[in-house]
Amino acid sequence: MHRPSLLLQTLKGYQNRGISLDQIKAGVSAHNLAKRKKRGILKKRETTLADVLFPGVSPVEYAIGKPMNIIVDTVTSKKTQLPFAYYNLPVCGPVDTDTKFKGKRKNLGERLMGKSKEALSPYDITVLENAPCKVICTKELDSKAMRRMKSLIKKDYNVNLTLDGLPAHVPKLNGSIIKGYPVGSKLINEALGQTRVLLHNHVRLVIQYNDDEAASGYVRIVGFQVKPVSIAHDETNPSATCGAKPVRNVEETLLEISYDRSNKAQKKSVKYSYEVIWEKTDSPWADRWDVFLLNNPDDSTAHHMSILNSFMIIIFLTSCIGIILIKALRKDLALYNDLGIDAGEDDDESGWKMIHADVFRPPSTSPMALGVLVGSGAQIAAALLGTLILSQTNLINPAMKGQALSNVIMLYVFSGTVSGYISARIFKFCGGKAWKLNTIVTAVAFPGILIFMFILLNIFLAFYGSSKTVSFFTIVSAFLLWACIATPLVFVGSFLGFKREVISVPARTNQIARVVPPQHSILGSQFSSLIVGALPFSCAVIEIYFLMCSIWMNQYYYLMGYLLAITVLIGLCSMLSSIIMNYLRLTGEDHRWWWKSFADSASCGVWLFLYSIWYLISRLHLVGVLPYIVYLTYMAMVSVTLGLYTGAVSFMGTFYFNRIIYNAVKID
Repeated sequence: MHRPSLLLQTLKGYQNRGISLDQIKAGVSAHNLAKRKKRGILKKRETTLADVLFPGVSPVEYAIGKPMNIIVDTVTSKKTQLPFAYYNLPVCGPVDTDTKFKGKRKNLGERLMGKSKEALSPYDITVLENAPCKVICTKELDSKAMRRMKSLIKKDYNVNLTLDGLPAHVPKLNGSIIKGYPVGSKLINEALGQTRVLLHNHVRLVIQYNDDEAASGYVRIVGFQVKPVSIAHDETNPSATCGAKPVRNVEETLLEISYDRSNKAQKKSVKYSYEVIWEKTDSPWADRWDVFLLNNPDDSTAHHMSILNSFMIIIFLTSCIGIILIKALRKDLALYNDLGIDAGEDDDESGWKMIHADVFRPPSTSPMALGVLVGSGAQIAAALLGTLILSQTNLINPAMKGQALSNVIMLYVFSGTVSGYISARIFKFCGGKAWKLNTIVTAVAFPGILIFMFILLNIFLAFYGSSKTVSFFTIVSAFLLWACIATPLVFVGSFLGFKREVISVPARTNQIARVVPPQHSILGSQFSSLIVGALPFSCAVIEIYFLMCSIWMNQYYYLMGYLLAITVLIGLCSMLSSIIMNYLRLTGEDHRWWWKSFADSASCGVWLFLYSIWYLISRLHLVGVLPYIVYLTYMAMVSVTLGLYTGAVSFMGTFYFNRIIYNAVKID
């Protein structure tokens, strides 16, 4: 007989002491949540989740008896990633108010993400005043509207409401939550093999408040729950189904969306209603975000393992380079620089020393393209590292994705000098004369490709009618940023780069290139760079998973310190792995290292794109063709960006390494 596992023994011990499984789960969730609130490195201190997610945001107090506004956002689904504007659906319009509602203006990042101006919800609420069931309006749904609503329900679309900056959620029986509330639900009868599609036309708004922390006569909002209900209201006597009692889901009164495809003239009358319940709670305002992360598994260990894995890879690669520099190069240099040894008698007169007159020969294939790619990657590195460093000072809030995207764009725009300078220095070293053409290509190539892909995707979204469509004014604003700020800064950097002297190298280049001998099967293979790129990608694969969950699964990502560490480590890993491959190629007397050193780590972007395909298949389960196009287009943009970053870092590190080793050789 097998002994029970340690976990079963522990659970049985808790049950013997009268502790239920739900209590155990609650304790584990509370422990995981407390770990998320830990800050500091040497000495951990506990803070609130509100300070972690939204630093510097202070609570707002509302006077009792005063009206409040509920904001309605887009209708979203994890299965499509294609949001819709709420009022583009057959629903009731916003409630009339005495004062004109002014929604918060969206920044550039939010507009590029397809988030339009905030809209007022159709719900009329007053602070601390419960409201029984109230019919808002009656809508006549034709066959086209019913078909659309049925499609949204089958694709698991949710309506997103916000009260006092707090998103609405639906609590589930297992303790987890649903952000927003579903447009409808599916009632499946497995015995008969039938599926009924139900429309949620009634919502119960449960607002939790705390008046202990607020001033007298005021309250603070600490929770916002929505309980959706599907109910076919009585047409002749609405009070029979919408009265003083709370409305509930009852099988006899469910509102089913069904239509006859052959009868296009059919219509269905739908009454939309709501009710408001205010609940007092002792929960403090600072803990109102806990519910969104309470039941998530503790992932701190995974982040730590990711950092440790990357750090161990860096140590291994650094040790390899140390062995090369301390042992192999020291021995070779001692033999090569010994004036008492005749070069013809040296049996070791081969390898990387023999190609000293060719190693700094400019690449024969597209030197301008190489400079442009390296310069673009350097600009990405400057913007990326600048963003992550600022995120550690609370100047950038990662939980506010639109604001974070705006900051990334602005930092990238103002880093144009970096790309112009690096590109000009490389192009001048390669003997290039057309500095104006090089500057224009540097300013246009990478942003132009992204803008072209974005506009093409925006056209598809516009035809589909998604609210993710970006307005023409937003596209013009982004274009003006690029044309009026980024491009002039690229010209400034290019001018400074061409004005300086050519990069000095320790060896003169022969006029005739040395013949490259046959290479080892691995080093000479075209797939060697692809294999090398897997190493830096493995440093970041765990953090990439959490990032993709944040972007595509609408989760919160706020551990920017981990992301900064991983970004630096992946850059170091890219550079070190490329240096090792470069030395192996030079040992084989292959002086064509320029493009190969860039491609070695730039292939990390290829691995990211392949990983995104795996993530798409295993996690997202998208529905429809356009969601796949949207996902793959954006992931292609991100993959190219990562490839340019790692490729630029590895090229510049390899170039510096070659200058070091050949500078130590005494050449006549």
